[in-house]
Amino acid sequence: MGLPIEPACLPLLLGSLPHWNTAQALELSRRYAGKLLAWPQLPGRSFREQNFVQSAIGFPGLVIDMSQSRVYVDRKAAERDLDRLALAYLKHDLEYAALSPEDAASFQELLRQGEHLRQALALKGQVIGPISLATYLVDDLQRPLIYDKVLREALCQHLYLRAAWQDARLAERGLPTIICIDEPFLETAALPFLPLDWQEMRDQIDEVLSGVRGCKAIFAGGAVDWSAVFQTSVELAIADVYEHGQHFVDAAEDLVAFLERDGMVGLGIIPTDEVVLQQTSASTVVERLAELLGTLEARGVAVEKLLRRAVVSPSSSLEWLSIEAAEQALRLLDEVSHMLRDLYALS
Repeated sequence: MGLPIEPACLPLLLGSLPHWNTAQALELSRRYAGKLLAWPQLPGRSFREQNFVQSAIGFPGLVIDMSQSRVYVDRKAAERDLDRLALAYLKHDLEYAALSPEDAASFQELLRQGEHLRQALALKGQVIGPISLATYLVDDLQRPLIYDKVLREALCQHLYLRAAWQDARLAERGLPTIICIDEPFLETAALPFLPLDWQEMRDQIDEVLSGVRGCKAIFAGGAVDWSAVFQTSVELAIADVYEHGQHFVDAAEDLVAFLERDGMVGLGIIPTDEVVLQQTSASTVVERLAELLGTLEARGVAVEKLLRRAVVSPSSSLEWLSIEAAEQALRLLDEVSHMLRDLYALS
């Protein structure tokens, strides 16, 4: 259903942080991006909170080898349990895909903090998308699941339940929700060795998001075909425009149509390289974005409308940064958001 507000360049956290302490990480998320409040994944706290692993937890036959930091699917065990997953999917049994407090500490902490959610306008959850997870996960013979149609379809059912479960639990707090599927491998869609075409990928993305009643979002970095993404059921499309803004420009015609049907965009304009961060200020980020906006405007995009229907975010996950650099990126995100809202009279 989208968001009932225009975000007007509010900041949005993509997901993971490098912190170990749950309360500290959630407080940082609230301090710098609290209007659209996301629960941060904490892979430094546990390998099970690494985004691919956390998203796969509960899938039939999944083996998590903590000693080797390795995860894979035992094919024989998976085949025994696929019927249970299929039944849960058909019955819309969301508890089948519930995450324990040990596997998603910040999610549980956010749900406990009812009093502190009053300033939030929406709550955000996230899960790895079906294309990237099927590419990442392998079976016990090291074959990616994306090459197995049965397991690939089962993975979509699993992610459908995980996304819908998050959406339902966050909605219990009485606020609008955003559920974002992260597709870091989506730029591989054009590669000839993948067994899926864009129509099949679009169908899988739509299937995973079909159980979400709140805002349906996607984040994808790299050289993504945004024209194809805009044809999905996604209502908020978040792109790395710091390094790959030209791909947004290439999709300008479809971006115009996306905005016309009330779509929203995420401008991933905050760099996530530690060296670059040290040399970057809010004003240089805004100047860089202004150049992109000028190019988009020349291609027919109504920049005022885009900014009203935009969030700003990091250009990729912050989890691989040092804690100091991640917090620097969050401060920069907050500063850029305020500067854009003042400069373009969006408040």
